Amino acid sequence: MTSSVRILTLVYAGPPSDRLAPDHPWRQFDALGRTLRRHLPGATAALFARPEIAVDGAGTVTWTSALAGQPRPLLDLPDEAQAAARRVLSDHLNAISRLADELSRREPDDPEPAQLLKRAIVNPGDEAVYVIGDAPVLISWGGTDPGRPPRAVGTPDPATVPPPRRRPAWILPLLGLIALATLGVGLGLGVWFWQLEETEQGLREDLAVALANHCDPVAPLLELASRLDRIDREDARYADIRMAVLTEIGICEEAALFAERLATEPPCDHLSTLDEELAFYDLEREPFRALKTDLDRRISACTRVDGLAQRFDVVAGDCLAVAELDQEIATLDEPKRELAALRVGLDRAFAACRLAETLGPQLADASEDCTALRTLARETAPAFVELDASRPPLSEIRRGLDEALARCDLADHLEDQLARAQDDCLALAGLDATLSRHDPDREPLAAVAGRLAVALRQCADLNDLEQRFAEANGDCDSLQALADGLEGYRNNLRFLDIRTRLAPELQICSEADALQEQIAAIGGDCTKAHALAARLADQGDPRFAKARDALEAPIADCDRIDRYTRRLAEAGTDCTRLVALERDLKRESAPTLRPVRQALDERIGPCRPPPPKPVVVQAPPKAPPLELKTGTKPTVPPPPPQGSGSFAMRGDCTGRLTIDPTSGWDGDRVRHIVTIDPPASERVARVTSTNPGCRNCALRKIGRNTWRGDLFYGCRGRGIVQVSYAAYDASGRMICSGNGSDLCLGRRRR
Repeated sequence: MTSSVRILTLVYAGPPSDRLAPDHPWRQFDALGRTLRRHLPGATAALFARPEIAVDGAGTVTWTSALAGQPRPLLDLPDEAQAAARRVLSDHLNAISRLADELSRREPDDPEPAQLLKRAIVNPGDEAVYVIGDAPVLISWGGTDPGRPPRAVGTPDPATVPPPRRRPAWILPLLGLIALATLGVGLGLGVWFWQLEETEQGLREDLAVALANHCDPVAPLLELASRLDRIDREDARYADIRMAVLTEIGICEEAALFAERLATEPPCDHLSTLDEELAFYDLEREPFRALKTDLDRRISACTRVDGLAQRFDVVAGDCLAVAELDQEIATLDEPKRELAALRVGLDRAFAACRLAETLGPQLADASEDCTALRTLARETAPAFVELDASRPPLSEIRRGLDEALARCDLADHLEDQLARAQDDCLALAGLDATLSRHDPDREPLAAVAGRLAVALRQCADLNDLEQRFAEANGDCDSLQALADGLEGYRNNLRFLDIRTRLAPELQICSEADALQEQIAAIGGDCTKAHALAARLADQGDPRFAKARDALEAPIADCDRIDRYTRRLAEAGTDCTRLVALERDLKRESAPTLRPVRQALDERIGPCRPPPPKPVVVQAPPKAPPLELKTGTKPTVPPPPPQGSGSFAMRGDCTGRLTIDPTSGWDGDRVRHIVTIDPPASERVARVTSTNPGCRNCALRKIGRNTWRGDLFYGCRGRGIVQVSYAAYDASGRMICSGNGSDLCLGRRRR
């Protein structure tokens, strides 16, 4: 459709024409018009104004319409005119929306026309609606902002224009002269308009004649369109005539395309789609009435052929019924494509009937001759493929031939397996189970069944020995008895497998007996014991359990010797560790530890304290007993003597009691330190003096393994003071104790 009436020129903030997306609705205006004119009245297609986008990139768009008349904004009309225009606009938009839904349903593979309609009916508002005559026209459709009118070149912005000045006195005479000139021009225009009216009347008469032809021929419409282009190059007049001509040309083009599609003889399954498409046109007018008649005739013929094809599918295996159907089809001429396919099927059905009559007797004669059956299958294979042996009457022939060939193939397979399994009774039993699922009394399987029965009877004698071998597995005595019993079957090859499996079992028994003998001869040789243990570590068989049990005692003695030997080496000259080692060795009774005891006796000698020398103490008569005091003494005591003594602890721990210094004058300070070695020190809760005369003599813990107490010497005369301490656990049970002595020198002389 060619635009003729300019509505408005607007400036948009959007991109210029060279940057609009290809799917922008404005770029698809012509496609939108074709879709609407094809399915809806021309007035609906005239709803959308044509956008003419400036190429200078300024964003200006001129909106034009093919309707004749003066465009008026909707909002400038009276209320009643606005309401009427809105009703017409709503009807058009609703019709387009329903068409979009219908196209989406009918043409899911081509969604573009429906999407274009849905995008086009997005109304930007009342300011984008104009009315030409009584018909509403949309600008800025597709949801685009209405834009703003452009200013003329050189025109200042209205916000900057100063207020108008007072009208000069000479303006009125000038206006009178202008009015006279206008009157003369009007007379000339009247003559011109009369000529235009005559031309328009001629165009309308020619249009009526062209429309009465109903596109046969279409040349008058094309000639009329050409005349309109010549006499109205600017598309300023004859909008309704031009629209009617272009609409009729479009209808003729659609009818020509549809007729061309029918002429190509589309398949029957496509005719329903063509019928749905044709329903959108006015079938009461030509040429669509003739197209509908031709299409209905084609659909009826396809329906008859479809019924015959269904009957053919039912009677395909009945050769007499196929012959009757062939005579009925010979009277039909259309549709050619479907009839040709049906005739091909009939020819193949006749060929299948003839082949079945020939193959039936041949199959009966060769039913037990595998060579003849295979020759027959090879010669008929091409015919079976060509004539579809899956359908009657060839399906029964094919089934019988396949069953006979399957028996031949099974017989060959069983013959081969029987030859390979002559010495494998389990394989023979599997062949017997396979053969029992078929027909062993029918040739060629009967011959195989006889040979297999002989082989199975020979295997029956072997089952008893297999059972005995399974029961004797792992028992050396039973295995030896079975080996002795197999001597009677030395020349029977069927027992070779048992003898082969029995040999390694007996070898394991022999190795286990040999290891037990070696363990018994170890004595105290730890090197041999460890070597035998390494050998047994790789033997997980339960027949080596006795050897492992016998080796446990020698390995334990060797581990004990290694442990005490290592402790002796680590102790060096440490008397505390040597004494502890001596105490632990006293608890061991194994004679193999004698070398460790001898080495310890040689090293522990220096650690034993010399025998104490007798000390004669002359104390004054009636002197109080010697004691350790906890009170304070004179503030400036004389310097104490030097030297300290260390005494070993006894009991379930190792340690020592240290007295520093070992002698002192009355009132001198003395430190008692108890050290207990781990792990026994972890159990100690308190360390306390056991001297009868010592009160409040508990030691305080000053380290992980050390307890300390600071006391004072207390005596009137010279004498030895006995010191004893004990360590207790949290329950109050004594863990170990230690005794020592120190020398009180009496009172210091002033």
